[in-house]
Amino acid sequence: MNRNSKLNVLGVMTGTSMDGVDISLINTNGTNFVKIKCEKSYKFNKNYQNIINKLIKNKPKNNNKIKEYFLKKDDFVTDILEKKITLFLKQKKINKKNIDLISISGQTVYHDPSNKISIQLGNGKKIARNLKIKTISNLRDNDIKNGGQGAPIGSYYHKYLIEKFKEKVVIINLGGIANFSTLVSKTLLSSDIGPANCLTDDLSKYFFKKKFDKDGNYARKGKIDSKLIDKFKRDKFFRKNFPKSLDRNYFRNYLNKLIKLDKYDALMTANFMTYIGFKELLKNKKFRIEKILLTGGGRKNKLLKEMLVNKLNKKIELIDKYKINGDLVESQMFAYIGMRSFKNLTISNINTTGVKKNLSGGTLYFPD
Repeated sequence: MNRNSKLNVLGVMTGTSMDGVDISLINTNGTNFVKIKCEKSYKFNKNYQNIINKLIKNKPKNNNKIKEYFLKKDDFVTDILEKKITLFLKQKKINKKNIDLISISGQTVYHDPSNKISIQLGNGKKIARNLKIKTISNLRDNDIKNGGQGAPIGSYYHKYLIEKFKEKVVIINLGGIANFSTLVSKTLLSSDIGPANCLTDDLSKYFFKKKFDKDGNYARKGKIDSKLIDKFKRDKFFRKNFPKSLDRNYFRNYLNKLIKLDKYDALMTANFMTYIGFKELLKNKKFRIEKILLTGGGRKNKLLKEMLVNKLNKKIELIDKYKINGDLVESQMFAYIGMRSFKNLTISNINTTGVKKNLSGGTLYFPD
């Protein structure tokens, strides 16, 4: 297959927020061409969220047993992904024969690159066999195996988007965890930077039985707990050099402290914790960022956006302003890097995940 050949790729993304699955069908060559054909988000029901949250909460402390423990729910997640893909094809009236490749992120349930473990549930082999479409999954594994962080893994799609802008732009994805991508002197840089929705979503569920704090309206009623913020600023994560990555539950010790506060103060403080991640990122003067583009579910948090605008003194915009659907960038991303994987092109490097050499990744499964 030559460098410019294009395929129709179905990207399937299930984020650390566990709120749903995003599906995008794109036509791409994996380099400089992307045409979005159709896409849609599907919400997960509370049963799915409760099962996965309980699974994560009760994980064994022994790393030797961790993979075996999580894989007990692999079929559960796979079946749901398969049903959502099938529903998408039906609703969009897409003939399976017109899809060349499926690329799935899988549901991240555990991430510990220091011990070379990153677990995403969702069986690419089973999906390929049942849907009769070539499928790529396990896109982080090769990076982790070679000493990388395994995340953020979609930086090359962000690079494709960034190159469309004349200004010096950073894309910050606000999922469960916040991560960034930017170009400095044509060098792609990316990393996780801190919590995004993970703490505010968990607090909304704990205090209000809500999936999230719409527009930050509950948080607006509270004030920042400065003592807890001072402890947060000293967290060892912020002393590490980029690139670095996070498990969704890395900040659970702060969650345990937040739930002891007034409910409104807890949410306001959690929002400020997200701001701290941005502030730490922008301390790096070599970035010289002119514009921040927000993507992911957290971009809809009006309180957080106001906080960032007021405190960072940077131009901050939603990526949607440029006719890019901020809810579906990540599923587009997995389609794009799935194509790069299919062509054995680089999907991670020393400046995106810390891996010492440029690497492709992913496992390709055939229907038979």
